[in-house]
Amino acid sequence: MRLLAAILFAVVQISAAEPAVLLQESFKEDLSKDWFWGLGTWRAENGVLRGFESGARRHGPVKMRKLPLKDATVECEFRLEGKATFAGVIFNGSQERGHLVHLVMSRDQLRILAHPKKGETKELLKTPAKLAVGEWHQVKLVFKGPTMSATIDGQTISAENDCIAEEKLTFGLGGDSGGPEGEKAGALEFRGLKITQ
Repeated sequence: MRLLAAILFAVVQISAAEPAVLLQESFKEDLSKDWFWGLGTWRAENGVLRGFESGARRHGPVKMRKLPLKDATVECEFRLEGKATFAGVIFNGSQERGHLVHLVMSRDQLRILAHPKKGETKELLKTPAKLAVGEWHQVKLVFKGPTMSATIDGQTISAENDCIAEEKLTFGLGGDSGGPEGEKAGALEFRGLKITQ
């Protein structure tokens, strides 16, 4: 009986230690309706979400998804293709609140931008990096209260601001894909998206 109790206790302990998966995207089929808005052209196939600038509006591609979270871990891989200069992950509050925090991963630097108030942008961190075009790069974001840390290909950066602790209702994947010539100029690719709490 004691052995059974010990085994059950161990199973409960292991289960409690495993983070809950909030989202895991395979990108092997069309995006769900939770991906609700975007700029540019996006398609999910063969395990990759690919986006590039298109249309008359001069703005890099971005694709938004609904997912309320506070403290969480976000993991994915990204790749810059052609003339693409950076990939980013942005987190927003309500539509009235707007942007909260933004991780920008460019060919030569990493940046964390905070948005303490609607319409206000504050650069919390900027550091050199080397991200090769055409190669997959790993990123892991960890939110804990007012702190966000990000590890990109083993390089860890961190920043703190009160707005980071606010509830994040949506997030977006995007960046600069190389210009208005569309897919001929370049593209951004993402895969292996997983969010845990």
